[in-house]
Amino acid sequence: MAEDSSTNCLRAIIVDDEEQHHMTLSRMIATFCPNVVVAGHGYSVREAIGLIESEKPDLIFLDVEMPEGNGFTLFDAFPEPDFEVIFTTAFDIYAINAIKYAALDYLMKPINIGELQRSVERARGVITGKNRHSPQKYRVLQANLHQRDARLTKIALPSSDGIDFVEAASIIRVEADRAYAHFHLDGGRRIVVSKPMKEYEGLLEACRFFRVHKSHMINLDYLERYVKGKGGYVIMKDGSHVDVSIRRKEELLRQLM
Repeated sequence: MAEDSSTNCLRAIIVDDEEQHHMTLSRMIATFCPNVVVAGHGYSVREAIGLIESEKPDLIFLDVEMPEGNGFTLFDAFPEPDFEVIFTTAFDIYAINAIKYAALDYLMKPINIGELQRSVERARGVITGKNRHSPQKYRVLQANLHQRDARLTKIALPSSDGIDFVEAASIIRVEADRAYAHFHLDGGRRIVVSKPMKEYEGLLEACRFFRVHKSHMINLDYLERYVKGKGGYVIMKDGSHVDVSIRRKEELLRQLM
């Protein structure tokens, strides 16, 4: 549903099995996010489905840990959602990584006011923008969640043109450029992301990426050769040469042995 034309507010619902969280988050939204109206409360995925159908919300605050499965099962009923989601979670590192990989937003409990406000503004930007929703983000999330016993497979890379969904295994290296990151892919393609490389470091390390230098991460599966030197450098399968810092040299060699 589009924004309310009279109040310019986003309609939101809160989905969580804990009453205290409903009360706390409702107060925070009312006090610090005046352009959001809480239109309903759900305490399970089943209740959430009914609320979405009746209230047509713009935004859902969705708890990851839910009865009857988890909050992610909501997308079984809405495979191409026309709403934005901000996930809330106490702590589930795998779920957080899957959410990050799909370029979706989340809030850690207890929720910080500033982070809440920033998440709401990001959601508003998506909802009011030209590309209001990207159902593929949720398909990537579901695909990655099915990989719980393996590596996460797809990663969402937001660029100036939209969002590219690429296989993590197709990324050869990532190069830092101040507030940007250049993703070099197999086949010669390059995607420039308007986020610093450090935003992706933790995610990619789980997929055999290694930070060889403050400005470079490499996919070890594409490493062709290490050339000795003070720090040395590596030659990648695409022919690129990447310097290795002295500080990272020993750890890299341990990874390669």
